[in-house]
Amino acid sequence: MAMAKAFSQKETDMILKNLKVSARKYAASCGMRKITVEALAKEADISKGAFYKFYPTKEMLFFELLEDLHSEIYVACADVLMKNQGKPAYQRTAEAVLEACKLMGQSGMMDFMEQDVPFLLRRIPAEVLEEHYHGDEAHIKELLGNAGLQPESGMELAAAVVRGLFLTVSHRENIGSLYPQVLETLVYGACQRLFPE
Repeated sequence: MAMAKAFSQKETDMILKNLKVSARKYAASCGMRKITVEALAKEADISKGAFYKFYPTKEMLFFELLEDLHSEIYVACADVLMKNQGKPAYQRTAEAVLEACKLMGQSGMMDFMEQDVPFLLRRIPAEVLEEHYHGDEAHIKELLGNAGLQPESGMELAAAVVRGLFLTVSHRENIGSLYPQVLETLVYGACQRLFPE
């Protein structure tokens, strides 16, 4: 990312923060494709031309937002796994998955993840994707591995199951008022199968 020479470091940091706050707001409300560079720049109190000193394209801002969101969720999951080291593997994993689902639900970003991210990833240069982007399954495998968790049925299946559990978040309204209980039942059931005692 190129830094704007006309701004002090303090101004640069504030502009970057404001751009990400705006991107997050628009991603959660109307979606990435409906928002313009002009609108993002205006919210950060910079010109459209100045925007391009921070990001070469609108998509690169939203890509960074996606990476930040992944980091927030996976750092929180790693923290849950670390804090619960004395518990059985299935319980540690279940609590981490439930934490991730809670954060995804609270973020308001599920529509962005499902509707905009596939389009976004097609717009990001291949070399940037190769260096920076790892899908959910890669993150899940890394999380489990770093926590010393070895699913009996293998890491591939465990990562796919956990990703499937994450996808329930976008269907919570369809599931209805019992969603929290349904999610907990699915998560604990799946984790007990992955990590039988």
